[in-house]
Amino acid sequence: MQMTIGIGTHLGQTPTGDHAAAPVPNVSHILTDGWRAVHPRATALSPATPPLVVTRQGFDGSGNPATQTDQVTLSSRIREPYPDHETLTDDEIALSDFIYAGDSISGVTNTSTRAYPKPVAMWLNHDREHASGPVHTLRLAVAHGFARLGQPVAAVAFVASDGVTSVTQIVSSMTSAHFDASGLHVPHFATDMDLTSLTQGAELTIDAVIYPWVGDPFTISTDADAYPSPNLTTLRLLNDRTGAYGTAFAYVDALAGNDATGAVASDAATASAAPFATIVAACVAIRTFNTNTYGRANDTGGGIIRLVEGVHDFTPFKSQGASTHVPLIIEAADPAKRGSTVLTDGGTSKFNAIPTQLKIRDLTLRKTGESVVFLDSGAASPSHLFVTENCIWDANNTSYYGAWVYRVGRFFQRNCATGAGGDPQQGNFFSTEATMVTAIGCDRCAGTITYQAAGCSNLPEFTWRAPTSARPAMEGIFLGWNVFSNGSTLNPIININAPIGPRGLAFVGNIVESWGSSSNAAVRLNADSDANPAENVVFQHNSIIGERINLMYLDGAVNVAKSAHVSFNLFELLNIKSDLFASQGGNTGNWPVRYKVGWSHNAVANGSNNAADYSPVSWLGEIASAGESTGTATAFADNRSHLGFDTGGGDYTPALATTLPVIPVGRAAYRVDLMGNAITAGQSRIGAITTTA
Repeated sequence: MQMTIGIGTHLGQTPTGDHAAAPVPNVSHILTDGWRAVHPRATALSPATPPLVVTRQGFDGSGNPATQTDQVTLSSRIREPYPDHETLTDDEIALSDFIYAGDSISGVTNTSTRAYPKPVAMWLNHDREHASGPVHTLRLAVAHGFARLGQPVAAVAFVASDGVTSVTQIVSSMTSAHFDASGLHVPHFATDMDLTSLTQGAELTIDAVIYPWVGDPFTISTDADAYPSPNLTTLRLLNDRTGAYGTAFAYVDALAGNDATGAVASDAATASAAPFATIVAACVAIRTFNTNTYGRANDTGGGIIRLVEGVHDFTPFKSQGASTHVPLIIEAADPAKRGSTVLTDGGTSKFNAIPTQLKIRDLTLRKTGESVVFLDSGAASPSHLFVTENCIWDANNTSYYGAWVYRVGRFFQRNCATGAGGDPQQGNFFSTEATMVTAIGCDRCAGTITYQAAGCSNLPEFTWRAPTSARPAMEGIFLGWNVFSNGSTLNPIININAPIGPRGLAFVGNIVESWGSSSNAAVRLNADSDANPAENVVFQHNSIIGERINLMYLDGAVNVAKSAHVSFNLFELLNIKSDLFASQGGNTGNWPVRYKVGWSHNAVANGSNNAADYSPVSWLGEIASAGESTGTATAFADNRSHLGFDTGGGDYTPALATTLPVIPVGRAAYRVDLMGNAITAGQSRIGAITTTA
């Protein structure tokens, strides 16, 4: 049976005697944690009790300061901790959303010390791109707990600087990018940055200022990681707006080429007439050409090596391929023949063999050896950069080896896919590696050392990895509009047990599908004996199919603060364990999660693993959030999770007759879902794939 609840269950108590007739006084003050209020007549609360009118600081679409007025409901009286959990406090009230130190409420003393949440973001550009004209497109995906009007934030100001002059362009509306490899869409902010006033040939710093609807501005250069980093940081961009930097072309033909007669030219057709036999010789020739023609000594930057159709065994070229501002590029001579233009490992390990900056595009990368190292630049930090774009990764039916792509530093993949010979699982965990993956629009290809992923399909898992001497701590991780699917994992598909600080975590627009022999949680987010604090978690527009989500437990002897903004999600089973489960009266740090503070319009198909309703003992939580539904039987176009055909790869478009909640007017976080369907507040239903009510 479906049950939709718009207020806390404790408010269903009927006032008696004098309390029933007396007017309900206002809240006296907000407590320091920002989610509780003191109400002298808490016993007289009812569903008719008016909400608090909260004035918050924020911004408009031009990046100008603008106040927002929100209504925050007095959702429920708060109980006492274990073992007195059957007793309600006299005057403490849970709020439907957090009150921050910068908020004001007429007639109410605000003692909250809670800081406004920061935006969470990721670039859809890779570092060190070559801007070969006066305009260059920049793209930034963003998430925030106070999304509204179809956008996570009000505006993004993109900033490009040559060190003397800066150009700023403010964007107040979003666009969407579609990726062929995954078939998925990624909503984001984008601008065509005008570079004409900036110095030709300069290495530009690309920054952005994010203006949230509610909160403080977030400037990447000062509020995110120092450059370089696999986390959010500034980018470097070569400003070649006039084309004077110059491009050197060289062709490689493993069968008909000749290293002695091969030629480099600024014209691709001229170079194609005299191919080299090896990549190494082509690199040496490009360095000489750049020195003599462009004055860039011993630098392959701006060079493009084109491989003709056929199989090319990879040979080391680290020193020969060194570049300063932009990576050397290796690509197929004919992008339409990427499936038959192949670069292989040659069956032997190639340690420390590629340049510290390298970009490979429109090629098939094929594994021919078993336990061999293919691509390795010897990175011991994020200073190295490896980019693959529009590539096919082919395991060639060989066994998996975690160091096939080994120490490459920041590893950026865009629009890449897996070949017929299987997934070589590049970018995976290896004890001594320095591989830090960002994957965008790929089919699989992310790996287990993934820092960011957007618009990727068939991802088997995500694990928040601990830092090492070569890999920095994960901060401000962004996972958006992906499809995760796993039928055999021994761990949760999404496995996060780590401190999540003010930089936060964004998990938005994703499908997580559990099927096959996998019986673990689909999502474990700071749960199962996890003792790490968690804040600024943004969990919006997701569908968790086939298995449970274990969310922000306090089931041990340690009490820490845990909270999240959770909206428009479809859950199979939702579990939140706290003080009663642990028999620890002090375990109240995750009570904002149990009282659904900052939650709105979610659906839970089958309650929790221990109860289908709300209570202090239920893992479903103390109360429902506004618009939350339980027992929501949802039919999908093709359910291939544990609850369907159990083969994986389902279509989780809800049937038109579904009873899923509808996103309220003005509240949608984005305007399109991962399939490119329009999200229309007041009409579209919750979950990763939307349908119209």
